[in-house]
Amino acid sequence: MRRYLSHQFPNELKTYISLILASVLTVIAIDFFLLSSDYAQHAFKHLIGKNPALSFAITPITFILIVYTAKYFCHYIQGSGIPQLIAANDSRNKTIREKLLSFRVAVGKIVFIFVGMLGGAPIGIEGPSIHIGGSIFYGFNRFLKLKRKLLIHSLIAIGGSAGLIVAFNAPLAGFLFAYEEIGRKLKKQALVLIAIVSALVYVLTLLYRGNTPYLGDFSAHSLNLELIWQLIPLAVLAGVVGGLFSKSILYLIAKFISHNKARVITIALFLGLIIGLFNYLSAGKIAGSGRDEVILMLAGNQLGLEFVFMKYFATLTSLVSTIPGGLFMPSISIGAGIGAEIAPYYSNIDAQVILMMSMIAYLSAVIRAPLTATFVILEMSAAINLLIPGLLVAFIANWISKQIFTQPIYEALAENYLKLTKN
Repeated sequence: MRRYLSHQFPNELKTYISLILASVLTVIAIDFFLLSSDYAQHAFKHLIGKNPALSFAITPITFILIVYTAKYFCHYIQGSGIPQLIAANDSRNKTIREKLLSFRVAVGKIVFIFVGMLGGAPIGIEGPSIHIGGSIFYGFNRFLKLKRKLLIHSLIAIGGSAGLIVAFNAPLAGFLFAYEEIGRKLKKQALVLIAIVSALVYVLTLLYRGNTPYLGDFSAHSLNLELIWQLIPLAVLAGVVGGLFSKSILYLIAKFISHNKARVITIALFLGLIIGLFNYLSAGKIAGSGRDEVILMLAGNQLGLEFVFMKYFATLTSLVSTIPGGLFMPSISIGAGIGAEIAPYYSNIDAQVILMMSMIAYLSAVIRAPLTATFVILEMSAAINLLIPGLLVAFIANWISKQIFTQPIYEALAENYLKLTKN
């Protein structure tokens, strides 16, 4: 037994010390990242709420600045950051891993997301948080100099899991995401080390900032399981819409990718103007992660079908531009908007339950990680008692999405990153 454990866990004391230090640094860095991002998006919304026309200047200029700088000077901070972690875990090339994950990348991600939020980009914080966490943990490998492949890749998966845990106060979702996406090719025994360090990160997060649910406490809401079949049409709709979203992103990224500087600037200007238009029409509501809008909808406020339409296409446009930014929370806000439009047709199920089921189904369809989608929503809303209906809609939406596009979006983008890093 001792021999078995010694093969799965680090042997040196300095490795355990580094894991603890990395956990502490990740909690502090990501909490700072969340606070700064929140400040930036609220500053933009406050400004555009008073003068919506400014979005036609601020947003396109921001997109040109970020897209150009990221592409030619900080290429590896583009996008959500999750594909970079997957690519780093799939690659056997140490040079590629150090380009995709480093302390420098973590700092760059924080700065660029702040600027993007300040400019009205409809981007989330969870993918970047995962990238920051992975970069911090892997950054410690410069001191550890781990040789065993299992431990190196476990370190990356641990960092990604930690990033999601700190971002959303969602320990189970963080661990499951490491299993479903980042470390899907890891040996199963590596999950023991990932689980232990993830638990440590969660405890540190609780000690540092408390245990307030990210979207509010909806633990009082429940669903009669005899009505669960009524959720199937919702799951199918979310699966179709989410599947088309992912397929469209991958198709458009391939179409818009360019290495000509003039064309890069032109495309960034064009896409920035589209998002500027949506910011103008929505008075800034589609900007940022979408968390504020989800909280409003869960409280019973109607944002209308136009919000769903604009957030959907604005998020699509932003991701196609390759500007740094996450996909989780924007997708969750789109799912909430779909749920808010459908909820009035469910007379015997609470509107909040419909919204949560819609968020789970749509997120599952987009990222194709049903366990993560279910647990992240239920942990963010303290509604773990809705686990059974949540899993049902997640797996149905995931299956529907798979019929539209076979390969999960992050996996497809990771392949592109591996190709680019070889050029």
